[in-house]
Amino acid sequence: MRIKRVAAVVIRHLYIWPRSPERFMWTFGWPFFGLLIWGLTISFLQNNSSSNFSFITMIIGGVVFWEIIVQPQREISINFIDEMWNKNILNLFASPLTKAEYLTALVIIGIIKMFITVISLTIGSIILYKFNIFASFGLHIPILFINLIIFGITLGLFVNSLILRFGISVQEIAWAIVAIVQPFACVLYPLSSLPVWVQRISVILPPTYVFEEMRRILFSNKIEINNLLFAFVLNILYLALTIWFFSAMFEKAREHGRLVKLN
Repeated sequence: MRIKRVAAVVIRHLYIWPRSPERFMWTFGWPFFGLLIWGLTISFLQNNSSSNFSFITMIIGGVVFWEIIVQPQREISINFIDEMWNKNILNLFASPLTKAEYLTALVIIGIIKMFITVISLTIGSIILYKFNIFASFGLHIPILFINLIIFGITLGLFVNSLILRFGISVQEIAWAIVAIVQPFACVLYPLSSLPVWVQRISVILPPTYVFEEMRRILFSNKIEINNLLFAFVLNILYLALTIWFFSAMFEKAREHGRLVKLN
C-alpha cells in the first residue's frame, strides 16, 4: 500500500469539501439541527416531569453517538457514488491505485469528518444543554467510539458492495441504510422496550450493546465490559464479511463490464 496514493485521494475529497454546501450540511448542519430539535423536545418534557433523572443527557448522548456511525458510512458511500456521478470510477482504477488504497482513503475521510462533527456537536451540547460527552463517559470513550466507527465503516462498505452488484439505481440506500438500522440499534431507548421479534434483530447489531452501555454509565456509572467486547467481536466479523463481499462484487463487476456501466 502506497501512503502517497491514499493521501492523494484524501486530500482530493477534503479539498472540495468546504466548496460543497451539501457536504457542509452533512457534517455540520443536519447533525446540529438534530441536536437542537431533540434537545429542545426533551428539555420541555424534562421540565414537565417529576423525575430527577436527566433524560436530556441520555437523548443527547444517543444523538451525538449516532453520528459516529452516520458520518463514516455516509462518506464512504457517497464519495464512492460521487466518482460515478463524475464518471471518474474507471479513471481511478485504471491508475495504479488499488482497491485497498481507495477504501483506506474513504475510511480516513469518514473518520476525519466524524471527529469534526462530534467535536462540533459536543461544543453545541455544552453550550446549549451543559452536557459534555467526554466528561460523562471519560475513559470508556475509546471502546465506545471504536465499536461505533467500525460499524459505520461496515455499513458504508456494504452499501458500496450493493451498488457494485445492482448498479447506481440502488444509490438511495446510501442515505436510507442508517434510517433502516436506527430503530433496531436502541439509540434512544432500551432494548427491553422493544417487541420480542425486534429484540431478536437488535441483539445481533453491535451498536445495540454500545447504546445499552451508554445508558448504563449515565444511570449507574457502571459498565459491562463483556457486552462491549462481544460487540467488538461482532463488528470484526461483520467487517471481514463485508470486505470479502465488496472484493467479490468488485471483481464480478470488472469481469462482467459493470464498472463501465457505473461510469
